[in-house]
Amino acid sequence: MIEIKFLTRFVDITGERTTQIDNVNKISALIDKLCKKYGKEFKEVLWDDKGVLRDYLKVMVNGEDIRDIDGLDTPLNDGDQVVMFQTIAGG
Repeated sequence: MIEIKFLTRFVDITGERTTQIDNVNKISALIDKLCKKYGKEFKEVLWDDKGVLRDYLKVMVNGEDIRDIDGLDTPLNDGDQVVMFQTIAGG
């Protein structure tokens, strides 16, 4: 079972701070399941028009950014924790 924690805008979209998903072995499969569960708005926040994960989003697995591991091919194991959030910039 993978534990997913939502922060910032994802809490508003999902109505949840955490959820659990099972039977996934990499980030891309997890994101597919989350898009099916939470619908169009969730999907639109994640992906740009070219189908690329938006730059201002962070997806962390056990404290490491997936961009520093294997991107969408980052493997997942039972007991892993995924945190998804939108970064906030300001001046």
